[in-house]
Amino acid sequence: MRALFITWPWSSHFYPMAPLGWALRAAGHEVMVASQPSFAPTITGAGLPALPVGPDLDIVDQLSGMYRDWRPENDRATVENSPHRRNGIVSLYRIAESAEAMAEEATEFARQWRPDFVVFEPMAFLGPILADALGVPSMRLLWATDSAAKIARIEDEMLGGLAQRVGADRVNLLGDLTLDPCPPRLRRVHPKVNSTPMRYIPYNGPAELPLWLRTPPSRPRIVVSWGGSLYKFGWNDGILAPRVVRALADQDVEVVVAVHEQYRDMFTDLPANVVHVGPVALHLLLPSCAAIVHQGGAGTTMSAMSCGTPQFVVPWWPDAIVNARQVETTGSGHHLWPVGLEDATLKEALSQFVADLPGYQKAASRLQDEHLALPSPAEVVARIERDSAAGTGMWAGRNPAFD
Repeated sequence: MRALFITWPWSSHFYPMAPLGWALRAAGHEVMVASQPSFAPTITGAGLPALPVGPDLDIVDQLSGMYRDWRPENDRATVENSPHRRNGIVSLYRIAESAEAMAEEATEFARQWRPDFVVFEPMAFLGPILADALGVPSMRLLWATDSAAKIARIEDEMLGGLAQRVGADRVNLLGDLTLDPCPPRLRRVHPKVNSTPMRYIPYNGPAELPLWLRTPPSRPRIVVSWGGSLYKFGWNDGILAPRVVRALADQDVEVVVAVHEQYRDMFTDLPANVVHVGPVALHLLLPSCAAIVHQGGAGTTMSAMSCGTPQFVVPWWPDAIVNARQVETTGSGHHLWPVGLEDATLKEALSQFVADLPGYQKAASRLQDEHLALPSPAEVVARIERDSAAGTGMWAGRNPAFD
């Protein structure tokens, strides 16, 4: 079989797709990953072939200008009437421009290559449209909790024109099937979403195991990590990692600050219990950690979940707020509202979190057990093979446009 993957050019959107791509190739199938040209090195760095299509669009630059003054809103009525919500809708149209830019070359390639199905992440709007035009199934692969399902409400308004131009009858942003990596207690259920579970395999990009990480810590290790999106969007008020590190100074723990290079200058006068500042892949680091403090990004949340690591989350971006709340409902972590957060409040909350770690660890281990019980990407591939061969599931009644 041939699988066409489509991703928005953002590493945290693509990385969760890579394990399914590996599983398909290991089973003898062909995989091609389409995105903007500048993103091709990230795709090939994951060991998958890239299909550069369309011109590069600097969507991030446009979005950062729109969201420079972003502040999270904790009140639902305020959120519904907030200019930030209106900006959120406008930002989806900016992301749709990426789909428009990729459409012509991707469609031309797909009609010649003839994929058997299309896999897309929730912001890769071209994926389900192209699949419908080709008459093949589409699979939406989530990064974490499903915070994007509501986008389907405006799909025709936003993407109906594109669908018509490529010959699709519908937009179908929910796909024919959603691959959900969340264990049951972490999952968000949407009645209109046809979903099936697939175990999350943590991948944070090409990585090496550093020498210092090969020795077990002599006391509990807590990692502080803050992703990269806040920096890219200029949301410095939401980058609370330096304050977190100071708040942990009096704790009898080892602190690892796992941050991108651009964050280094934010960390000055480090407490004595900090042993590392700089990049380190979370999937290599977390198995040795007693807890993680982070911003609620999808990759961080899911990597911690898969490693059975308790989480203290201080979210800023809407997706992260959803992740943080879901984590707290499982009992495996705690979340703290970031706006107006005083240092004393942060320190007190972290102290209580550290004191309560045995309880959080028990819940995190239960969540990890649920995670390990989910079908692996290889098992999902086996199901795809069976359905394709029998003409069942997503393949029932299919008539590909190139047959």
